[in-house]
Amino acid sequence: MSIPLHQQLEAALADLRAHQSRIQAASERLAKTTGTARSKDRSVEVVVDSQGRLTSLKLNGAAYRKLAPAEFAARIVETIRAAQDAAAGQAAESMSGLMPTGLRFGPGPGPATDGTWDIDAMFAAAARAVREPLFAPNRTGAAS
Repeated sequence: MSIPLHQQLEAALADLRAHQSRIQAASERLAKTTGTARSKDRSVEVVVDSQGRLTSLKLNGAAYRKLAPAEFAARIVETIRAAQDAAAGQAAESMSGLMPTGLRFGPGPGPATDGTWDIDAMFAAAARAVREPLFAPNRTGAAS
């Protein structure tokens, strides 16, 4: 016995609302994301926002004053990059639950936050997702 169309549409709408709620929650987490890093000698501490923009730079102690300008600049840049990597990892974590199965990103298996992507795996996962029925009985929000 097939499910009436109006029940299928109601299930699809409920599914869309659930997705919207998850997207909103992830967007809120993403907006609050920051990355913090300290240089190995703890002389430089930085904080970046979710976009990787520098929001705080703190110089601790006096050891940095003995560094050559190029070495000091390199230490600052290195620390900022570490904070940006931390923020990117947190952002990927916040958004990973929104990705279809097989298309996740962030640490671990799957595309990395460093820009490397396994395009073949992404297309294979997308093709599998397309073959799944839209109103599969085991989907969240679908009528049973």
